[in-house]
Amino acid sequence: MLDPVTRAIVSSSEILSDMLGVDQLVAFRDLMEPVKEEYGDSSFPSIRYSKDPDEVAKILASRLASDYNIHYVDVKNLKGFTNLTFRCGDLVKAVVEWAKNGEELEVPKTSRPLKIVVEHTSANPIHPLHIGHTRNACIGDSLARLLKSRGHSVVTRFYIDDVGRQVSIAALGVKLLGIDVLKESQRLSIKPDSLVGWIYAVTSTTIDLLNAKKAGNSEEAEKLASTLARLKLQDPGNFFDKLYTALSSLENPDAAVADLNNRYEKGLEPEKTLIRSMVQAVLEGFKQSLEILGVSFDFWDWESDLVWSGLVGRLVEEAKGSRYFIKYKDADAIDVPQIISEEIQHDKEALSSIRLPKGFSLPPLILLRSDGTTLYTTRDLAYSILKFSQANADKVINVIGADQRLPQLQLRVALYGLGHRREALNLIHYDYEIVRLTTGSMHGRRGEYVTLDSLLTELSARALKEVTGRNPSMSKEEAMVIARSISVGAIRYFMVHMSASKPLTFSVDKAMNLRESSGPYLQYTYVRAVNILEKHGKVDLNSVDPDKCTEPRRRLLVKALKTPLVIAKAADDLAPEDLVSHLADLADSFNTWYEQDSVIREPDVGAKELKALIVDIVRQSLGIGMSVLGIPTLRRM
Repeated sequence: MLDPVTRAIVSSSEILSDMLGVDQLVAFRDLMEPVKEEYGDSSFPSIRYSKDPDEVAKILASRLASDYNIHYVDVKNLKGFTNLTFRCGDLVKAVVEWAKNGEELEVPKTSRPLKIVVEHTSANPIHPLHIGHTRNACIGDSLARLLKSRGHSVVTRFYIDDVGRQVSIAALGVKLLGIDVLKESQRLSIKPDSLVGWIYAVTSTTIDLLNAKKAGNSEEAEKLASTLARLKLQDPGNFFDKLYTALSSLENPDAAVADLNNRYEKGLEPEKTLIRSMVQAVLEGFKQSLEILGVSFDFWDWESDLVWSGLVGRLVEEAKGSRYFIKYKDADAIDVPQIISEEIQHDKEALSSIRLPKGFSLPPLILLRSDGTTLYTTRDLAYSILKFSQANADKVINVIGADQRLPQLQLRVALYGLGHRREALNLIHYDYEIVRLTTGSMHGRRGEYVTLDSLLTELSARALKEVTGRNPSMSKEEAMVIARSISVGAIRYFMVHMSASKPLTFSVDKAMNLRESSGPYLQYTYVRAVNILEKHGKVDLNSVDPDKCTEPRRRLLVKALKTPLVIAKAADDLAPEDLVSHLADLADSFNTWYEQDSVIREPDVGAKELKALIVDIVRQSLGIGMSVLGIPTLRRM
């Protein structure tokens, strides 16, 4: 059973929907935080839907009591808003009865569950996961967890981008070295993704250096030579000289990369085995890192499988048979501008869903290069159809960087023009901005990035120092486990605490802040609640005195009990940052309250048990919210 506050808000949304003819999910969302504190605990803009807000308040109060047996809330109209305020003592009584039934907090399930695919992370398998991929992984996994908690059926997918020039550059380096990446990484005791990342950086930089020298660009050549000198110092296994010499001896390294890519796209040997084995090794490295972060996937989809299965080829043939097929700059393409002018401009639902930028003309979407190989957007068309069809999905969410807004728009328009209207309207590009570093920018081609692994190592070291300092008698093994959990909490909180549409500057100091607005701060507050309850013992619900419900206690209790509602709305709005903000505010409120209103030293039994009950509700609230965000809960810090 839902807790009393959640039940009252959900019930109110049902009544208002029935009374005013408003969609129930809209009514639920509109039962927002009050504009002003004096408006109560929840506020609905009745004036937007009714000419008689006073009557709305009266009917709502009556039906809450008669239809739902909810007698612990006052309903009043104020300036066109229907405001709900939970009465102190009566709310406590309702919470006690709810708790006596052994109930715990749960997220209210949606009235319209959907089948949703969330594709996220999908990093190029050419180097370790870096801090940018980490934001993608944290956002995508949090979205999936939110949607599952709301009652949706969710499938998570990782798209393995193994077709294309970048992968072929790394594979050329591996080929010239003549190594098995997985075996070599095991011999050297380094992660395979780290080894491939170094090989890719040396190979790409060397090719660029050779091209710069050939073009007579001495300034660029000097910069690239300096980069290679740095990479040589990072050589994990005496590979540099062999690789550099082999690349320099090639007549045309760019042609070698193109040939390797072309043959792999056709599924020819030995390129097929070479690239597959290299990418598989990198994926093993990815999985090790993601497992620590608490991220997993239902499906790992190989881009090459889309090509070799004929799915991409059939999509191209379908496009060629379309009236929107054109030649654009001597390449096969789909006439995206024509689809917009002839169809989408006359489809209000499509215009609202696809959200074409005003005053900006989208170019045609190129399907094939002059050499007959496909572009990644072509393969994305086929993959989009696959994601919908395999899961019979109602929606597909692609968590992809903001720099891909144009291709993602082209993709949706092209799907629409090729007759896949449902897919086009229900494909969501959940874009996110870059992660900046205080130390400067990242360049994957040059081996310059901050990896997820290095970030976990640095944060864990900081946390370990703090944990052992606070708990000198704790075993090293337990301290290390706690430190790793703290580092994960720090990363997952920081990566989603801000709207994805805003650039994020990662700060280790802010991420590890134990005093405010951080994952470790939430973990510390949770541990504090646990410790209080351990000292107090099991809450005696029969001794809770509702008359000892002061206003500060009431406010904290209501805030904590709102957590399932916040989770539900964050899921509906695809806004994990709203949940983060709520949990940080709840932690602040709890810590401030407890400093002024101690549980353990309270002499009055009725008040003491009430306060212990509030602490337990806060513990549950933080626990359920942190779980949805993938932040580990701890019992010691």
